[in-house]
Amino acid sequence: MATSGILCRPLIHTRCRLRNPVNSVAIRRRVTTVIAFRRSDFDDFTKRVASGEALREGWRKANDGFELLVYETTKTAERLDREFEISWQLSSVAQSAADRARELDRDFEINRRWRTFSLEFKSNLPKYRRQVNDFLDTPLGRSFATLFFVWFALSGWLFRVLIFTTWVLPLAGPLLIGVLANNLVIRGECPGCRRQFMGYKSQSIRCASCGNVVWQPQGDFFSKGSSSRGPGSSSKSQPDIIDVEFEEK
Repeated sequence: MATSGILCRPLIHTRCRLRNPVNSVAIRRRVTTVIAFRRSDFDDFTKRVASGEALREGWRKANDGFELLVYETTKTAERLDREFEISWQLSSVAQSAADRARELDRDFEINRRWRTFSLEFKSNLPKYRRQVNDFLDTPLGRSFATLFFVWFALSGWLFRVLIFTTWVLPLAGPLLIGVLANNLVIRGECPGCRRQFMGYKSQSIRCASCGNVVWQPQGDFFSKGSSSRGPGSSSKSQPDIIDVEFEEK
């Protein structure tokens, strides 16, 4: 019996092709060059600075940022106040503290005693200052002052005071200047022509409109109410009374 042999040949896939690396299309890469600043940028910035536009823009941005910070802080404070009732608690604590302070004042008369002590200290302050100056003029006083300054410098308190003053002066400086200005300058109204006047307490002041003397210094203007007749004089001028001379024209 004869059998017919069938040759099985594998089929070659027609899509499988070998690519020649020489004939393949090269991938194009785009190289970007990053330029941070150009000359035109510096020129524009210089023009903006010269014209003041850069300063105005910086000020506007800073103002907007500060307003946004204040707004967010206010909203956060209001939200916390609504949630935890902080303002009500603080007001209740302050009210209870004020009531307790008034009760202690009534029991121990703290306010009256403090007022009496402050008045006595102010009245005796020139005597205390004179006694301290007399003590510092003696050899023992000068030695004591030198030793105290050496100890104050070597112990570190001098530098602490300087650092504390550096932080406090920017805040307390305007208040101190205001207090000093109030002690050195007097301001009022002329009784003759009702015109405002202002000047130093250490000099005589005449009204610029009518020419009357509206302020006449008496003794040391730093000591309120001190008389210029000397320590043995019994009469003292009141600090709120001003001697005025009128000249009718």
